[in-house]
Amino acid sequence: MQTNIEVISHVKRRLDVEIEAEEVTKKLDQAYRKLSRRVEIRGFRPGKAPRKIVEQYYGKEIMDDVKSDLIKESLSKVIEESELSPLGAPSIEDEAIRPGKNFKYTIIMEVKPDFELKDYMGISVEKELLNISEDDVNKRFEEIKEAWAKLIPIDEDRGIKQGDYVIVDYQGFWKDKPLKGINGKDFMIHAGSKNFYPELESGIVGLKKGDRKDMVVNFNEDFADRRLAGKDITFRIHVQDIKKRDLPVLNDDFARSLGNDFKSLKDLRERVKKDITSEEERRIDRELKSRLLGKITATVNFELPQIMVETEIERSIANIRKRTLRSGTSFESAGISEEKLRKDLRIGAEQKVKEELVLGKIADMEDIKVEESDVSEGFQKLAAQTGNDLAMLQQYYEKNNLMDSFRDQLLVEKVLNHLVQGAKIVEVEEISEKTIKDRKEIEPSVDTNSY
Repeated sequence: MQTNIEVISHVKRRLDVEIEAEEVTKKLDQAYRKLSRRVEIRGFRPGKAPRKIVEQYYGKEIMDDVKSDLIKESLSKVIEESELSPLGAPSIEDEAIRPGKNFKYTIIMEVKPDFELKDYMGISVEKELLNISEDDVNKRFEEIKEAWAKLIPIDEDRGIKQGDYVIVDYQGFWKDKPLKGINGKDFMIHAGSKNFYPELESGIVGLKKGDRKDMVVNFNEDFADRRLAGKDITFRIHVQDIKKRDLPVLNDDFARSLGNDFKSLKDLRERVKKDITSEEERRIDRELKSRLLGKITATVNFELPQIMVETEIERSIANIRKRTLRSGTSFESAGISEEKLRKDLRIGAEQKVKEELVLGKIADMEDIKVEESDVSEGFQKLAAQTGNDLAMLQQYYEKNNLMDSFRDQLLVEKVLNHLVQGAKIVEVEEISEKTIKDRKEIEPSVDTNSY
């Protein structure tokens, strides 16, 4: 077997592989012998049909199987001998198997770029001073009230107002024909939230419980849901109920209802302030590291592996889709174009990949590794932040094959901590210029239901 490596670009390699005719013939002979023993061809006893007859019936199938086996058996060896580490699955270009001839195929792969990185230690970077005000605490209390609010039917004879929660049955029609999937029963619309079709949300304002109304919504040509794009859709609405949010009164009784940790509203306020302080400390640290990493990555330019960029875009889209679904809507109903979203996410994804490669380079240069003690400490920290049981958290990560990803996160954090220790930190009241990048945050979002 012979292999020739061609450098297409800084991140792309072409490997031309040629397997000798003798090996091809050997594989073909083995395949025909194995097949002839188990197939039944009319006029011949099992295993007695001449090879030419077997070729007539099964020649293409055997050629494809042998080709697949030759590639499968040689691929890992070729990559190992080339001392290349492909990013993702390499693409294969092959030709047909020809008896008595060498078999050739080509591997196209992307690899991590090699680049030079200098002067990444001792960089000057601003750090925001911690400042928690009473307004911050009061704002969080308002969020807690919203989180613990209940939906109750309105107790007055009035029409729908912006902010009301409306229970409706609806059906979409186009040219007087009902549209499949554009309907709902006992469906909740938050008037004015723009989480549903905005024109429909504004169109139901003023309707009362029991009212029925047909309204036409004009969808643009580029609307994400192609079933609706460019069409005038008639929505037949039946208002089942109108509800409003009933906010709790913040007093000692409310505080005690949240658990034994709180004996009074004062206890709850102290806990809220403590939590805000912890969150702000993490935010300040996160943004400090982001600014520092941004300064380092700005000092170097290199070609990015597109497979890493596309993977990051896919990850971002999956996360956005999950958040959209959790909010009770979808890309289609929200009018989100996935094609446009991909374009909008590309710049951020490229920056994320560049930072990832720079951090990996620094880890190699500084010989920074993740030890078992780091993993143990990382799980303890994650359990404390999320309130989950430590053993169950570790079991979940192991069961769902998330350990490698967790180790990667720990390595990133370890490298960033190393860079911060070597940086020149300038503490300021307010950051003069925001350069926060769109990074994946390990910390959970604020959960006001935890109080």
